[in-house]
Amino acid sequence: MKNISSLPQEFQNIFAELKAEQDAEQAIDGSALATTKDDIRDEVELLRTNDVDVVDEEDEEQVDMGAVSPAMLAMFN
Repeated sequence: MKNISSLPQEFQNIFAELKAEQDAEQAIDGSALATTKDDIRDEVELLRTNDVDVVDEEDEEQVDMGAVSPAMLAMFN
């Protein structure tokens, strides 16, 4: 088996990127955060509110769903 340092620089770079991705994935333990009954109750209360976020007309990331065509809106339902 060849040593990584004997490969062309392009392949060494690809190997380094893959190794970094693998290390990052292994660093994530995948466990869920512990939740309490109070956390769940708080979330339920938030879902029951009628607060509506105001649409910022200058924010390009927000989409006014009232201005979307019925065909496009059907995709989100």
